[in-house]
Amino acid sequence: MAQENRNELPHDIGAEKALLGCLLIDNRSFDEISDVNLDSSDFYHPQYGVIYQSIKDLFMEGMPFDIVTVASKLNDHGKLERIGGQTALITICDEVGSAANVEYYAQLIKQKSMLREVVRTATRVASTGTNFSGDVSEFLQEVEASFFKLTAQTKNNKMIPLKQALFENLAELEKPARAKGEIMGVSTGFQSIDRSLLGLQPGQLVLIAARPGMGKTALALNWAVAAAKQTNMAVAVFSYEMMYAELSMRLLASEACIDGRKLKTKEFNELDLRSIATAVQKLSNLKLYINDSGSTNLMDIRSYCRKLKAEQGLAMIIVDYLQIMPMHVKKQNREQEIAELSRGFKMLANELEIPVVALSQLNRTAASRTDRRPQLQDLRESGSLEQDANIVCLIHREEYYDAQTPKKGIAEIIIAKNRNGEPGTVELSWIGSQTKFADLAPQGKHEPS
Repeated sequence: MAQENRNELPHDIGAEKALLGCLLIDNRSFDEISDVNLDSSDFYHPQYGVIYQSIKDLFMEGMPFDIVTVASKLNDHGKLERIGGQTALITICDEVGSAANVEYYAQLIKQKSMLREVVRTATRVASTGTNFSGDVSEFLQEVEASFFKLTAQTKNNKMIPLKQALFENLAELEKPARAKGEIMGVSTGFQSIDRSLLGLQPGQLVLIAARPGMGKTALALNWAVAAAKQTNMAVAVFSYEMMYAELSMRLLASEACIDGRKLKTKEFNELDLRSIATAVQKLSNLKLYINDSGSTNLMDIRSYCRKLKAEQGLAMIIVDYLQIMPMHVKKQNREQEIAELSRGFKMLANELEIPVVALSQLNRTAASRTDRRPQLQDLRESGSLEQDANIVCLIHREEYYDAQTPKKGIAEIIIAKNRNGEPGTVELSWIGSQTKFADLAPQGKHEPS
């Protein structure tokens, strides 16, 4: 099954022909190649791509596929003569003895297809780079993005027919029902929030917004630890306000359930030391990465996270916070810059198929109202934040303004926007000494997150 001409793009006509033969003589063999995510465009021989698409259509319709049904399908679409008639199908089947190697053939075809894309991309980069006269750093980002897409095999940039989407819906519905409380996406670590959001989903841009001192960073770190524990994948935290040592100390106090002031003054007792040792052991096993460079821009984040995704899987990105994040290219005003960051993070969430959690400041309007609870329109510097975000969570703690409030120690997480569900308000316990939130226990006791 060697290539026929060194000047041609990588391909294996023999493997393509053998795969079609396997599928035609044994319908069950299609299930064996489902994980390969093979598409008709992966075939080098255009006629074989047409035949494969007809077989795939019949499979998705729940119909049997053999020489007769495939020939009929092709004929209905006026493509039978294009592939050489029914005789071509018979010839394909005659040359295959069994479907034992169907998965190997599918993988070989996919690999050759990817190699062709590498060659085409490299040729395009070389051609563009030879006469390029713009910003070199932007060109390098485009090159990196082009090659990253080639490694994301499950990602495609094509129009998806509704029929295929519905077929995938049915496959999901046929799976066993989820247990009570089980969610589809990445857990936030809070049952009350997960019940409302059903977890954080791939491709979502999630905003956590509040006035200073409300606990934006604390809530985001709680989510980060929960995601790292649940998925056993990397979580990337980009901090523009706090240094990594301060963030890790917060994480340690939260995990050990110890007053953060004790860690600063080093006033420990024996029980505290045991709790700290246990917390260090647990946190050290997490794939949680912190970048505290104040100069890291969106282009840098893309590069770091693409690498993490490729090397060990990536569950979530957290950015703390948007309003002080630097821009690669300066815009006329900060509102335009925030709008570009918002769109950029939404695109990155889609590209990496993970939730991106971005923290944002609110303007001063909320603090001056009689009801100081924040609202969507309080998002600072850009309406595009509200537009691009799938979910917007606003934090309100009344005790910040009124020490005598009956809701002392209670934080309201206002889900002001929820593209896949209903907005609403969730109450959490705020444990200020440990700089963390927790689910409210029925008796009003704190439950660690």
